[in-house]
Amino acid sequence: MEFRKKRKKTFILFLTFLTLGILGGSFLFWKNQQDPSPANKSNETASTSTPTSSPTPQYPKVTNWQVPILMYHYIRDASGESQLGKNLSVNPTNFDLHLKWLQDNDYESLTVADLSDPDKKILSQIIGEGKKPVIITFDDGYEDAYTNALPVLEKYKMTATFYVIRDYVGRPEYMNQKQIDSLEKAGFEIGSHTLSHPDLTKISLEDGQKQISDSKEDSTTFCYPAGRYNDTTVDLIKKAGYKAAVTTHFGIADQDSLDLELPRVRVEESSGQALGNKINAAYK
Repeated sequence: MEFRKKRKKTFILFLTFLTLGILGGSFLFWKNQQDPSPANKSNETASTSTPTSSPTPQYPKVTNWQVPILMYHYIRDASGESQLGKNLSVNPTNFDLHLKWLQDNDYESLTVADLSDPDKKILSQIIGEGKKPVIITFDDGYEDAYTNALPVLEKYKMTATFYVIRDYVGRPEYMNQKQIDSLEKAGFEIGSHTLSHPDLTKISLEDGQKQISDSKEDSTTFCYPAGRYNDTTVDLIKKAGYKAAVTTHFGIADQDSLDLELPRVRVEESSGQALGNKINAAYK
């Protein structure tokens, strides 16, 4: 009898401990679900976080470089024009062939303002990606730069710098302000080409200062009318706050070029390959 009592007591204790164990384990499982451990929190965060985009590649600043700056005027069919008009014109079909040649030969465009950047960010990126830099410029602000050149630039995803004669804006055959604003909004550079395109070497200091300063507006780069300038002109350009200026001197801009006397490659009516030959000759 005594043995049975002891056996019954032992069985009750076993059931009690078993019940307590089950209850304790259930409580810990419930608590873990309600308040996960740091490890669980870390896993949860990792599984629900959104992936971050890769950072923009950074390229070291280039110290040695060569950039052909192409000089265009009219983009039009000049078959009925004078010889001077023909010399300043490239028809839209050949302009398309020029940009195609540039694209096929791994050129990527930037603006004169990009080139004047002290950090050379855009230039360094182009060279860092294994491309060849080129700058496309248009002198005078003719309307066909907007109607004929712009669609081709957009087709080949190239940028350009447009040098505008400020007092000619809105005149027949010249771009109007709305067109200029549209170009600027689209990311193209608008540079200054003075107020009225005078020979800056033959006017008074006061008039030269007015032509250079009053035409600046938001521009950071300048184009000498007909390529004529002297030391006084360069000094006025510098004092007006321009960062770079282009000339009509033939050549390739490089790390040794003067910022306010950048050479260019004049472009005439020609095929794409002919343009390539002229650029290659300028390199030499």
